[in-house]
Amino acid sequence: MASPTSWEFYKEVETKIIWVNICTQNLEGIAISINKWSKTRYPEYKIRIVSKKEFELVKMQAEKKEQ
Repeated sequence: MASPTSWEFYKEVETKIIWVNICTQNLEGIAISINKWSKTRYPEYKIRIVSKKEFELVKMQAEKKEQ
């Protein structure tokens, strides 16, 4: 099973989307782990697995909205 530090997430409450960035090259088992985690913890949210660049862009846009 993948370690918790091999991926990061950002949760958008208003759109009910969890943005996930996988931070490791070893993808073995990580997709299953992320899917299981999200369905258990956030069953009403949709998952979007994105690149680091897109992940940072989503977070930055959310921070701008909050200001």
